[in-house]
Amino acid sequence: MLERKFQHMDMQNVMVEIVARKKGCMLCDLALAILEEIAPEFDKGVLRWSVVDVGSREGVMRHAELGKICNRLPAVPSIVINERIAFDNIPDMETLSEAIRASIGLPR
Repeated sequence: MLERKFQHMDMQNVMVEIVARKKGCMLCDLALAILEEIAPEFDKGVLRWSVVDVGSREGVMRHAELGKICNRLPAVPSIVINERIAFDNIPDMETLSEAIRASIGLPR
C-alpha cells in the first residue's frame, strides 16, 4: 500500500470513537493499532480518536449519549465516526481508512 499524506486546506477533523470494553479487549487494541497506523495519512490533528469504555461509568454515559444521537445504541465493539455508527464491528485497516477518508470527502 502506498503511503500518502492528504493535504487539503479545508480538511475537516475526524473523530473516531471505539466502543468497547477497554480492559482486556483485543479488538479495541486492534482498532487503536489501525488508527495509529493510518494517522500519518492525514494532516496533524485531523484524525482524533478515543475509546468509549462501556466498562466505566463515563463510557456507559457516552454510550447512552451516542445511542440518542445515532437513534440506536452502538454495538460493543463498534466504530463511530463523527457521531455516526460506521461499523458494528472492528473493520480491517483498509476499510476503516476508506471510511475515514469518505467522512471528510477525500478519495479512497
